[in-house]
Amino acid sequence: MSDMDVDSLVDKVAGDSGKTTEGIRGMMNQRKEITHGLLSDYGALYAVAKEFGISLDNAETITLSKISDIAPGRPFNIAGRVKMAYPVKEFQRKDSSKGRMASTLLVDDSGETRLVLWDKNSEMVNRVKKGDVILVKNGYGRESMQGGAELHATSMTSMSINPELDANLPEIKENLIKIDKLKPGMGSVDLICRISSHYPPVEFTRSDGSTGMRASFTGEDETGTVRAVLWDSAAKLELERGDFVKLENAYTKQGLSGEIELQAGGRSRVIKTDAAIDLPPLQEQPGVKISDLKEDLQNFSISGRVIQMFPQKPYSNGMMASLVLGDETGTTRVVLWNESSEIAKELKKGDPIVIKNAYSRAGLNGGVEAHAGKYSEIAVNQGLELPSIEDIKESLIKEKSIAELENQDFDIRIKGKVVDIDEGKRPIYMSCPNCSRSIQNTGVGWFCEQCNEDVEPNSNLIASFIIEDETGTVRAICFRENAERILGMDMEEVMNIIGATQDEAEPARKAKESLGDRSVTVVGRVKYSEFSDQLEFIVDEVC
Repeated sequence: MSDMDVDSLVDKVAGDSGKTTEGIRGMMNQRKEITHGLLSDYGALYAVAKEFGISLDNAETITLSKISDIAPGRPFNIAGRVKMAYPVKEFQRKDSSKGRMASTLLVDDSGETRLVLWDKNSEMVNRVKKGDVILVKNGYGRESMQGGAELHATSMTSMSINPELDANLPEIKENLIKIDKLKPGMGSVDLICRISSHYPPVEFTRSDGSTGMRASFTGEDETGTVRAVLWDSAAKLELERGDFVKLENAYTKQGLSGEIELQAGGRSRVIKTDAAIDLPPLQEQPGVKISDLKEDLQNFSISGRVIQMFPQKPYSNGMMASLVLGDETGTTRVVLWNESSEIAKELKKGDPIVIKNAYSRAGLNGGVEAHAGKYSEIAVNQGLELPSIEDIKESLIKEKSIAELENQDFDIRIKGKVVDIDEGKRPIYMSCPNCSRSIQNTGVGWFCEQCNEDVEPNSNLIASFIIEDETGTVRAICFRENAERILGMDMEEVMNIIGATQDEAEPARKAKESLGDRSVTVVGRVKYSEFSDQLEFIVDEVC
């Protein structure tokens, strides 16, 4: 066999495997080294092709059967065109080992059949698209769960994508739809779009106790934008803003906001594509001042100084940290999730930082907070021209007496004595690990109305207390770390006390015993409570 023959076969294996020719030659060299040079180029290439389930034989020398001839218990050589490709799924065998399975729907002029791909063979679905031809050599016929027969690719099976064949195969036309043509209740939707914003995957617990995964992105084409929700295996695909993707066999539904959403479930595929869409370049992420933050902004940059830093800690799906960020226009809470939370080990009060590719959410205590997730970037000391931390804090905070407080006051500092701690306020409340909002106990679990799903709750501290100065009193409410400071105990201590006494009021009683003549300075905002018909002070910081 000539060098030109080997070169041609390397190109074929590279094309069928989705690898580069350099990658295939590297794998060949590894096998030659293992055998101390006993393998020829062709022998090494044959071993590599075998690993990918790719045949190097001339397709015209084999006898092909029709799809309608497939019967259980026999091997078959089949050529078919891909009508549908379904994503790879992982499963656990009886011996606790993990397996992988995928499938495609093949058609010829006699009918169609399901081609089932196990373990290494399952990777083929990542290399094919609708309309491709797959040549299956030595596939094995088995009875399908729906009756009839289907073809399975075993360890003895070899496959090629788009070989030269003299076969009469029906054409499969890809019926791509544009975003502006989407309607509720559509199934089997194929669509190409560009990702303008991406929300990384999060795990959640279903009502049956199993764990699921969800991600989403905003997609755009020449006709509009749509929110796409990716479930389980589809959610695991690593995507970034600016990627072009093709969704296959997706479906539509009406979202909570009334707009149409595109859903990619267990039978859908989401793949990156080089397909061109006539769209203008993505705009650079805009810089946002803290005073301009609004709910549900995406892919923005924000800079400021660290006013307060709260350390990294575990939550149900990983690690998180938080900080208070300030610029000349205001302050906001920033939540750092998982990988982004690692920087909390390095940050300190006063550091100037810039956060790129952030997103915003409504805060638990009102207002808006910024979030940094998997695709966010956080940089420190980038030559930012920012006021000092003291100047930022003092420029924003207005000091008032309790009698001067008004509804909707923000960045207010009051000083006084803690004269009472509310024993009737439950010290622990539950929130959603995904959106941080309060959640409902359904009797069999916890449900987040915002995310519209069952969740595993996060536990948080809350404290309600009375501050008094020479002009009057006001009820103040604080959360998490601030509640720990008012109560003088952390979450674990509170839960231990409640567990030992079976009394949720006991932590407040113990805190009241040590009040004495305790003075406190707090910064926060004022809101009117319809329940008490009085103003309340929501604490952002206990000084």
